[in-house]
This record gives sequence, structure tokens and C-alpha cells, in this order.
Amino acid sequence: MRLAILSVVLFLSGISALIFETLWLRLSGLEFGNSIWTAALILSSLMAGLALGTAIAASAKLQRVRPLKFYAALEIAVAVFGCTIVFALPIIGELLRPLFQALWSHQTILLALRVLFSFVILLIPTTAMGLTLPVVLEDPVLAKHQFSRAVGLLYGFNTIGAVVGALIGEFFLIETFGLWGTSLAAGLLNCVAAAIALSIASASPHETIATSPRRVRLEFNYRPPWKLLFVSFGAGCLLLCLEVVWFRFLRLYIASSASAFSLMLAVVLAGIGIGGAISGVLTRISRNALSILLLIAAIATLLCYEFFPIPTLKEGEANFYFEAWQTITFLAIALMFPVSLISGVLFPTIASAVQETVQHRMNSLGIVTLFNTAGAAVGPIFAGFILLPMIGLQSSFIFCSIGYSVLALVVAGRTFWASGWSRRLLIALLGVFVVIIAMFPFHRGNLHFANARKLYEEEGQHLVKKIEGTSDTWQLLRRDLFGQPYYYRLVTNGFSMSATNPVNQRYMRSFAYLAIALHPQAHNALLIAYGCGVTADALTHDIDLQRIDVVDISKEVFALSDDYRDAGYSNPLRNPRVNAIIQDGRFFLQASPKRYDIITGEPPPPKVAGAVNLYTEQFFRLMSDRLNDGGMATFWLPIYQLTVDETKSILRAFHNAFPNTLIWSGPDEEWIMMGIKGAPQKIGNEQIKKLWRFGSSRDDLARIGIEVPEQLATMFLLDGDEIDRIVSDAKPLSDLFPKRLGDSTVEDKNIHAFAFEYVRSTSAADRFQSSRLIEEIMPAMRSDSLDPFFVIREMLYRSRLEKTNWLADLDVHLRGSKLREPVVETLGSNAFRVALAEKAADHLQPPPVETLPDLTAAALAERDYARAIQLLQDKRTSNAATTHDILLLTYLYCLNHDVSKAESVAATLSDRQHPLATWLWEKLRTEYGFRPPD
Repeated sequence: MRLAILSVVLFLSGISALIFETLWLRLSGLEFGNSIWTAALILSSLMAGLALGTAIAASAKLQRVRPLKFYAALEIAVAVFGCTIVFALPIIGELLRPLFQALWSHQTILLALRVLFSFVILLIPTTAMGLTLPVVLEDPVLAKHQFSRAVGLLYGFNTIGAVVGALIGEFFLIETFGLWGTSLAAGLLNCVAAAIALSIASASPHETIATSPRRVRLEFNYRPPWKLLFVSFGAGCLLLCLEVVWFRFLRLYIASSASAFSLMLAVVLAGIGIGGAISGVLTRISRNALSILLLIAAIATLLCYEFFPIPTLKEGEANFYFEAWQTITFLAIALMFPVSLISGVLFPTIASAVQETVQHRMNSLGIVTLFNTAGAAVGPIFAGFILLPMIGLQSSFIFCSIGYSVLALVVAGRTFWASGWSRRLLIALLGVFVVIIAMFPFHRGNLHFANARKLYEEEGQHLVKKIEGTSDTWQLLRRDLFGQPYYYRLVTNGFSMSATNPVNQRYMRSFAYLAIALHPQAHNALLIAYGCGVTADALTHDIDLQRIDVVDISKEVFALSDDYRDAGYSNPLRNPRVNAIIQDGRFFLQASPKRYDIITGEPPPPKVAGAVNLYTEQFFRLMSDRLNDGGMATFWLPIYQLTVDETKSILRAFHNAFPNTLIWSGPDEEWIMMGIKGAPQKIGNEQIKKLWRFGSSRDDLARIGIEVPEQLATMFLLDGDEIDRIVSDAKPLSDLFPKRLGDSTVEDKNIHAFAFEYVRSTSAADRFQSSRLIEEIMPAMRSDSLDPFFVIREMLYRSRLEKTNWLADLDVHLRGSKLREPVVETLGSNAFRVALAEKAADHLQPPPVETLPDLTAAALAERDYARAIQLLQDKRTSNAATTHDILLLTYLYCLNHDVSKAESVAATLSDRQHPLATWLWEKLRTEYGFRPPD
């Protein structure tokens, strides 16, 4: 009964411990940085605290101290200090900012200080956590139970509690109560565990109390069993190595989200916990079984990878980016659960074997846990910094498998080999292991990487380069057009992180050009997140910018910059004004003493794991703080990836940081938030037109459809006053409430109606004319002459979301404006395609058939109707003309005042009842006297 109750106590303690550890790591990352080195060292400092607790347990004796009362005190310490850390870390980070800024030029010292601060801050509660399980084992009543049974059950239930903590923390507590409320809930669980332990201790008056002074005495008077401790270290190291490798592998197939990470972690912990409980239920597992278990773990590591159940894509599923919790759990169980289960059995088994040498129960468990925790601290660093970058994902599985087999041979002693059955079984398992290695399908790794890019290869993109980096797997893809590079896509794990396709180029370049146009006196700029380098390239087109700092957390992103060739821009990192900085962008804002005139970003999508903290009010306030007075910040808001409520939450967070806010967008749902620090500066028409006075920036703007300054002005959507009106019932996205931004990427149908209200030409023009901020910044632009440009944007936006009459739109663009890009886009092309088509068709007569649609669009953009007609006739001659080509040719002959030719072309149309044909016949009959075919 006592063992069962204490198992429940350790279960509650496990829930709390996992929640606290999650909160500490999250907040430490925000205050001390999330770069790969910093994150790894902060995790190591947490593990060091746990190791210190186990080290004390390994060398301590409790004299006249009731273990359960001491345990209760430890739980209270975890609760008090755990909650204090969660509440205090944001304040500590703010207080340390001046120190960080002073030491910014000494990065090694700064990194060491961050690790030291995180270790000191976490020292007390983590040390207490490391002591809890060994102290419970000192309970005199538990001494009546077999050591292996007690260790197995307590360890198992403690780990199963961590499973519950991983799930309820991520899926309920943080969303409902925020980080502070979640810490209080975890602290309450510690207090409940302490109360139960105290009640048990109080109900045990028969315990014999020594007359010696009440104290915890440190002494190390036993000979450690080094071979077993090495196995404990190795098992902890290999499991945590595998955890990093497993998670990296699974991210090729499942969503990179906080929820997915919690589910994967829960599966690993469930395997360990159930394994521990099984070892406690079984009779004592012999030491000889250790070699067998380790060898089974080696075999299972390979088989689970080799027979990983690659999901079958269902109808409507285009790629392997799975978000459903059932699918994530199933894949995680198939890959990780068997080895995790064996690891759960291994730990109590090793502890029991050590206890044969180290008689003292607390010491034996303490020293085993110490070495296991030390190995667990080394494992992630070894996997992330050595294994994955040096030998890759698949070879890392093989390495870990061989590691388990080596441990199996190390632990096999003389008595083992003397035992006939164990020797025969070990030899048989070794034979199986060798056969698996010999028959291993080494090509399998390429299959998994190919699955991650499957969607994009089906769209005609092919692999250019693959990098297995310290934190992610990167695949650079390229789509060719007419035998030339058209655009690139950067796939991170299984997710498209960035791309240089024309739609993306439009908004990524607008980040820079909007800020430059409205802040023409800017001399320096900061770009957070490099992506594919599009925004950085746009910044280099401003000749007045003297310094451009580009900050990205991944060195691999910069390493790929030379591989983007002939895709519309050159490598901006080769510009002498550009400085590449490998650092967490948020920590850079917090710790760097530099200030900027412009801060912009090409950030990851907001629902990718870890990206939420680049969209919170606290992050936007850091951006504001690093701006010079009058400086401007622009930032991405992809509302089509969000719900309406999530959009409002981010808008409110941004507006809280920037009272002077403007929201811009082209004919799409890639919104751009702009914040101005301090009083806005008034700029005249000539200043706004600066970008169009230089060929480089003028041509670059034209490629993305901003041909004249009026088009830049009519990207306007709403200002701070309108944000105040629509977000009055919304709460800002905050570091303390990150779950206000959910993980689901399922499209919110209401977002399109929400967006259209701000793209609608009449209402957009009215808001622009009445905006107080627009009047302060660009009063010369406030005129009715902008109305046609608002109409054009609305037409292009509609054409992308719904089926429209493209011929009617084309007629408006050709005859109602002189702009090129609306004509080209209406015909399904763009400036990037046109440039490639013209290059491919250079000096060729007739031009290649595949280039004719783009060349036709280019001719119409120039209003060269004769050239467009000739190109369409070339397409007819090649028997490649479609119904739309015949309709367009008919329309163009009329537009070129050759109605008889139009009538003869129309007569060749096979589908004369086509709805578009009916509309066109009536239009041409009314305007040109055209006679439709019978």
C-alpha cells in the first residue's frame, strides 16, 4: 500500500517537473537566446542541476532525518523556486540587458555569462528535483520491498507523470492560464505531493529515530562499479541522441509545431515510464539480462527505422505535412516507443545491479542517476553538433544502434559468458544484428528526404542541394522554365520555409521598399531572418543605405546563398554594405546596442515551432526599442495562414508596440505591418519618388508590379485607428499567452471575407483619404487620382481568389491604364516569366511554342497589338491554340480595328456556347459591329 501511494506521489511530481522544465526552457530561451549553442547550453545547465541533486544523493546519508519529510521539503522548494523563476525570468532578462549590450562585442564572454546565469537561476529547483526519487527510496517502510521493484514502480510512475505533464501543459494549461498560471498549477501539484508525503510520514510513529544529530551527511565510502556506471552513462547518452535524431526524422513527415513536439515527447516518456513500471512488476531482472536488453535495443533501433510505416497520402493530401494528433502519435509510436520501452526497463535494472555493490539504497540510485543524467546532458549536444552534421540522419541511427551493441558487450561479464543460455542467446542476437547491418537498405534515407519534397517535385521543382545541419534538415529546390532557373524553394525538414517565386518576391521586396520610400533619409537597416535573401537583395537597391545587418539563427541559410543563381537577383551577402550575423534575431534585438533607421524581417511562418515569439507584443516592443526616432519597422503578417481572431491578436500586439501603425498589402493576403517610432515625418512627392529615379530600384519595383509611386500608396489597407476599432475585443499575442496563436493550419474560410473588406477599392480609398497618419506622412498623395489604382488592386485580388471574367479584366487594364504588370498577370504570366521567355526566344523565328503565351502577354503589356496577334497566329499554326487563345485573338483583331479578321477567327471556335464566348460576342457586337458566327 505504501509503495502504491508513493507511486502516486511521484506521479504528481513527474507532472509538475515536466511542466516546470518546459516553462523554464521556454522563458530562458526568450531571455538568453534560442541559438543552437545557447539552447544546448541552457539545456545542459538544467541537466547539470539535476545531476548535482543526484550527486548529492550518491554521496549523502540521512541521519535522524525522516526521508518523507525531507522529500516534502524538496517538493515545496521546487514549487516555490519554480514559480518564482517563471515570474522573475522576464524581469531578470530586462535587468540584464545593459550588461548584455555592454558585452556585445565579446561574444564568448557573453555566451558564458548566459550559461552561468541560467545555471544559477535553475540551480535550487533542479537540484531538488534530482534528489526527490533517491530520497523517497530511503523511506524505512520501502526498505521492506525489493529494491528493484520499488525503483521500477517509482521511476515508472514518475515518468508517466511527465507524460501527462507534457500533454496537459501544452494542450490545456498554457492555453487556458498562460505561462504564469501554468506555473502555479505545477506548483500546486508539488504541494499536493508534499502534503501526501507528510501525511504518510506523520502516520508512521513506529519509525526508529537515531539519537545522533539531525543532518544530511556527505560521505563517499564505497567503490563505484565503473562498468555499470559507464553503461548507465552510455544508455542515457544514446537515448537522448536518438531522441534528437528521431525528432529530426519525424519532422520530415509531420507538422513542425509545439503540439507535435509535445506528442512526440509524450511517446518517448510513455515508453520509458511503462518500461520502468514493467521492471517493477516483474521479479528482479538479473544482471545477465542487461546485455540482452541492450542488444535488443540495438536491433530495435534499426528495425523501427527500416520498417517505419510511411503514411499513404489520401485524396486531397498533397504532401506529408501531417497535423492530426492520431497520425503523429501513430508514427511516433512506430519509430520511438520500442527503444524507449527498453530504456525504461534498463534504468531500474542497472540501478539494481549497482545496488549489489553499493548497499545504501539512496547512494546506489543516486550514482546511477548521476551518470545517466550526465549522459543525457551530453547526448543532445553530441547528436546536434557532431552526429547529424557530420554523418547525417540515417547514419546516426546506425551509430546509435552500434553504440547499444558495444554497451551490451561491455556489460557482459565472466558470469554471463559462463551461463550457457545467456551466451547462446547473446550470440544469436549478435548474429541477427550483424545480418540487419549487412542487409541494411542504405538507399532508404534518400526516400525519406524525397518524401519531404514530394509536393514540390510534382510541381516541377528539383533538388539542388541538401544540408543536414545542427538543428534542421535543409533542402534547396529549383524550378526551371524554358531551360533556365525560374525560382527556388527552401524546404526546412518537411516544410516550405521560404521561396523566390513571383508572389513571394512581391511582398518580401515590399518589406524593404515601403520602409525606404517612407523613410528616404534612412542610413542603416536591420533584417531579421534571411530566408532566401529576397528582402536583403531589395535593401541593397537603396544606394543611400550605408550599412545593412542581416541576422539569422541558422548558419546553413547563409551557406546556401551562393546557390541561388539567375533567379532574379544576385547574392546580397557579397555586397560590401551587408553584414551577416549568426544569432537569434530576438536576442540580437535585446542584447545588441545598435540602433537602426529601418528594421524589417523575412521571418518563418508564424505557426512553425518557435516562430510564435517573433509575433508577440514583447518582440515588437524590442523592435521599437532598437529603432532610432522616426525609424520604421515592417513585418510579415500572412493572414491566410491565420484565423480572424489570430490576425486580430497579432494586430493588437503590433499596435500596442507601435501607436503609429499602418498595414499594407498588394493584391493578395500577404499583409505587411508597418510601425513608426515617435512622431512620423512628413515626406513630399519627390522624396517618395526617390526609388523610381534610379534604374536598379525602378526596374526591381516594376518586376513586382509596383511601376509607379501611386501603386505603392495604394497598397494601403488600414491604419491604427481602424485597428483600434476592430480589435477592441481581442487580446494581444503575448510571450505569456503564446497559445493565442494556435497550431492548426486549416484554412479559416472567414479570413477571405475579412481581408476583402480592406481590399475593396471604394472603402480602401476612403480610409486612405481619411487616415490621420497618412495625412501626416504623405499628404501630397491624398487625391482622387489614386482611385483607379485601388480598383486595379481589387481586380487582381478577386482574380486570385475566385473565377472572374479574365477578358473583361484584360479589357479594363489595356484601355483603362498604362500599367504593364496587371495585363501580364491577367494572362497568367509575370515579369519573371516574361524575362525568361524573351531570353529563350532571342533571335528565334518563330519563337518556341512554349514561350508564346508569355511573349504574347509581354506584347500586350506594351500595347503592341500587332505583335500579340502575330504570336497568337504562330500558336494557331503550331496547332497549340486553345479556346482562350481564339477568344483573345478575336478580341485583339477588333481592338486593332480589323473586324473581318476577328469574324473569320471566331468562326474557327469549336465551343461557341462557351460562357466567355457569349459575353465576348455581345461586347464586340455592341462596340465594333462584330457579327458572331452562326
